[in-house]
Amino acid sequence: MSLSGMIARGRVLLANSASKLQALQIRLLAGETQDDVEHFEPFGLTAVPMADAEAIALFLGGDRSHGVVIAVGDRRYRVTDLTPGETAVYNAHGHKLVLYRDRAELLTPRFDVTANGGVFIKAPILNVSGQIRAGGEITDHAEGSGMSMAAMRGAYNGHDHNENNQAGGPTGKPNQGMR
Repeated sequence: MSLSGMIARGRVLLANSASKLQALQIRLLAGETQDDVEHFEPFGLTAVPMADAEAIALFLGGDRSHGVVIAVGDRRYRVTDLTPGETAVYNAHGHKLVLYRDRAELLTPRFDVTANGGVFIKAPILNVSGQIRAGGEITDHAEGSGMSMAAMRGAYNGHDHNENNQAGGPTGKPNQGMR
């Protein structure tokens, strides 16, 4: 039995992720098409490969009737600016999550999330042990009814009221130097 009958390289034509074990249709180098080839993935990580992604298939004992895909890669979208020890999860739309090692040129961030749209965290509470810095507005109750922190600061800085409801008139405006 030759290894050439047991190991094949090809391209993904179609992916069916509806079952517990994803099935791929692949075209192998000799123009051979294999349907419903099981795609084994690492535990805890799954992805639906795009058409034309590259695949490595094994045919145990050289039996071409039951192959398994052990790896799928797609050089069109792979993150390429990593150094040894760094890891990235990415997709075909430019979204990525990068776990950097401690690089001197990257004082912040060590953990980078890139998204073309928003990032949504669904959790009952979000705890942050360090500082939070924002390059844009921070809005409370952001579904259209909230105010940005800048608007809240403006309302606070412009208010006055009677001191503890005692006679003596309104208080002065808050210290404008506080931010």
